[in-house]
Amino acid sequence: MSGISTHVLDLTLGRPAAGVVVRLSKETDGGWPEIAMCATDVDGRVKSLSPEGRPVPAGRYRLRFETGEYHRVQGSSSFHPYIEIVFEVVDSAQSYHVPLLLTPYGYSTYRGS
Repeated sequence: MSGISTHVLDLTLGRPAAGVVVRLSKETDGGWPEIAMCATDVDGRVKSLSPEGRPVPAGRYRLRFETGEYHRVQGSSSFHPYIEIVFEVVDSAQSYHVPLLLTPYGYSTYRGS
């Protein structure tokens, strides 16, 4: 399936990060309007942030992960109140999976499959 998906793993707890709010925005001449919002499931996944499950058009996109709230619920502090990852969709027929490896004081990301 083409589109945008994500997976958040809590490296400190060694398990998926359930309940992280994720917002998807697309860059336009007027800014970054939000086009989708969801929370990660019990496996730490959002299987599709594509509006109505359709392929997303080429362009620049931003995922915003509400990590501060997630850590607060876990009973810990967080250096990053949120994390934003900007990436480009070049071919709307492809899938764009953007995992987030998370700790209270750092993170890593990459283009997954």
